[in-house]
Amino acid sequence: MQRKFTTILALDVVEFSKLMSLDEHRTLVNLQARRKIIDPLIEIRGGRIFNTAGDSVLAEFSNPVDAVECAVQIQNKSVAINNNSDEADKMSYRIGLNMGEVLISDGDLFGDAVNIAARLESQAIRDGLCISESIFKMVNMKVKVSYEDAGELNLKNIAQPVRAYNVLKCKGATRGLMSAESKPKVAVKSIEPGSLAVLLFKNLSNDEEQGYFCEGFCDDLISALSRHKNLLVSASNASFTYAGKDKTNHEIGEELGVRYIVDGKVRKMGKRMRISVSLVSAREDTIIWSDNYDTTLDDIFDVQDAVVQSTVAKLVGKVESDQVKQLANKKPEVMEAYDLVLKGLEYHRKSSVCAENNRKALSLFTKATEIDPNYARAFAWKTCSLANNSEWFPEEMPDNWMEDAFASVNRAMEIDPDDPEAHRILGAVKLMFEGDMEKAIYHHKKAIEICPSDTFHIARYAVLLSYLGEVDEALDQIDQALRINPFGSDLIFETQGVCKYLQNSFLEAIDAFKNMQVDTRISLFYAAACHKRLGNSEDASEKLQIAQVESGMDIEKFVATQLFQDQSTSNNLLADLSE
Repeated sequence: MQRKFTTILALDVVEFSKLMSLDEHRTLVNLQARRKIIDPLIEIRGGRIFNTAGDSVLAEFSNPVDAVECAVQIQNKSVAINNNSDEADKMSYRIGLNMGEVLISDGDLFGDAVNIAARLESQAIRDGLCISESIFKMVNMKVKVSYEDAGELNLKNIAQPVRAYNVLKCKGATRGLMSAESKPKVAVKSIEPGSLAVLLFKNLSNDEEQGYFCEGFCDDLISALSRHKNLLVSASNASFTYAGKDKTNHEIGEELGVRYIVDGKVRKMGKRMRISVSLVSAREDTIIWSDNYDTTLDDIFDVQDAVVQSTVAKLVGKVESDQVKQLANKKPEVMEAYDLVLKGLEYHRKSSVCAENNRKALSLFTKATEIDPNYARAFAWKTCSLANNSEWFPEEMPDNWMEDAFASVNRAMEIDPDDPEAHRILGAVKLMFEGDMEKAIYHHKKAIEICPSDTFHIARYAVLLSYLGEVDEALDQIDQALRINPFGSDLIFETQGVCKYLQNSFLEAIDAFKNMQVDTRISLFYAAACHKRLGNSEDASEKLQIAQVESGMDIEKFVATQLFQDQSTSNNLLADLSE
């Protein structure tokens, strides 16, 4: 028999035998109706059903990300249907996912990979997903969901325990998510003379945990380079996506739309480290300059300055040392605090993955503020972690946690009025808690000015512009975000879709929402409004149904969250969502 490596999705109806005993005909009719929904969802995501028996479905996917996204979509639609069904017509599913080698026989698949997926399905909660560790490792920073460790499971007729995870609705920050796409979703039309990307430096240290330093160092490098007005620097979410991918510099340059690539390696040996950096012409795949820096953590900012100076000098022309200092990130007084912040950011980027990451991030940021009470960056990121922890551990948070968060971000601004994250947070605070749109706009614009390479800041600013009715400018901002990150993100495409709706470009809005990994309450409500305006009443009803179940909001409550300054815009949205 032939063998291959694949991802298996196993789906089963909860208490199917009980449903059949109560009403066989009704249960079979409902099962057939649900299959008319489930089967196309599997096909759209590139899956293939290879076996069905009664109420069960076994499907294979070449990509585990597609499998998880498909499973989430199936459960979301199923729950929405149940919410509007009579008790006798409700039908719930459990889904298990695993990947591994299988045997092929006449189109059917066999082996432990299939059996484990089926056993994990039986361990899933009602309307839930249970995935193996092999799936978790492949998708945990690529799909907009969160996870709960289910531990080592002893599965029936499986020789070894299998570590598994339950899939949850997304909690915490999602800025660290990387695209699972092999190529960007948006083609870059023109490549500017000063365009470059900084790839994630390779960690050559014996300790794999030192990878946090490579990511932090490269992020800082991107931030500093992007401040130069004559450079266009790809966002880290775009350039870091190529870590581990077998792509040439020429291919990366073509896909990101950049002429130059900064690449490097880091080897830490105790307190000392060697950082090797190269500037490469993407088109010719030739090295323009390269250098090695033997340094310590205490002098790491000097290395950053040297790399920035050499890069700018080669691409733009002579650069003076005082100009480099203007581009550089502010140096902390205690370098141990900087190292703690980089470690904290490693966990913060994964804050949507699991609860424990949030605890560790907050602990590290808090410790950094204690070691260096004058390090603005530590206080700003502590504020973010407090907000994330309130999502993961609402019962554990003290009543005054928001006061602590406000004090922390205000302290960051006192220390460094040019901290981009502090401005971004204050922009959100001014909008959500004080209703001050003018100050919210100021802080978001300032965040972008300080860190032009962060598409999260840009997308948030575009949202504010849409509330003001400045939709054309908002779309210009989205275009800029897609220019520096052509892979896009759910927030970017969500905002693009909302803006297209406001322009009455309903088909373009729906297309934008389709680019999202996982539907959000905003994309679902606006997609429902778009379908309503296009006369697609069935699609509008389905989207609205899922939106209300997912968000727990009725139409009026959702519209109230859309802070349009022109009341007529809110009234139009309300009308488009109403029957």
